[in-house]
Amino acid sequence: MKSYALLGATALITSTASAAFTSLTIETAFHAATGRNVYSIFANFSLSNDRLLNVFDTMNISGTMNALHTDNAFGDIDTDGDGYADVFGATGAWSQTWNNAAGIPSDSFVAIGTPGPVALDPGFTEPYGHNVGGSMVNTGIINLSGWYDSTPSSQNLAGTTLKIKVLQIARLAAGETAYTGRFNVGYAAFGTTSPLFSGNVTYTIGAVPAPGALALLGFAGLATRRRRA
Repeated sequence: MKSYALLGATALITSTASAAFTSLTIETAFHAATGRNVYSIFANFSLSNDRLLNVFDTMNISGTMNALHTDNAFGDIDTDGDGYADVFGATGAWSQTWNNAAGIPSDSFVAIGTPGPVALDPGFTEPYGHNVGGSMVNTGIINLSGWYDSTPSSQNLAGTTLKIKVLQIARLAAGETAYTGRFNVGYAAFGTTSPLFSGNVTYTIGAVPAPGALALLGFAGLATRRRRA
């Protein structure tokens, strides 16, 4: 599993001495049984009692998310509006509840901690695209939608890891292309009611550095070692 912090994320961070959002972190794992890359996106905080409230104002910035769903949240559906079902049996939802019930580690879902219930805001619709191998593919989370925990409890707290999972995206690894999205995080110090906001934070998945970029990274590391010598 790979993990890296998005140091370049655009974050207009509002904080107090008792609570602070610091960055996003992405953990990447390959699920061999389905041939999927699974991206887990975490919000990082400064203190263990920092509490996540909601994620909102999502935006698709560039590329296509292509998030896969295999949790069977719905039955047959009519995707072309002709009054007859044309996708059968295996559709899905962004709700984390379905993923937990199905026990599928390679599903896509939104979250406020893991595990824990999550509610989609009224503006959150699920723009399903096409069916691939019994799984529905989302082109992306609809712009300006969000989610929140409707029954706040311990999964809202940063805890000893100082991070809270907010989103998981599963994609086919074969032919994967880069996607960049953005959202805003609402949070608070434990025991307080005044919300704080991260400002827009950006994340990218499926990006592979070009060979030239890798060479430059290696050169930078060599130069750093020489300066320290």
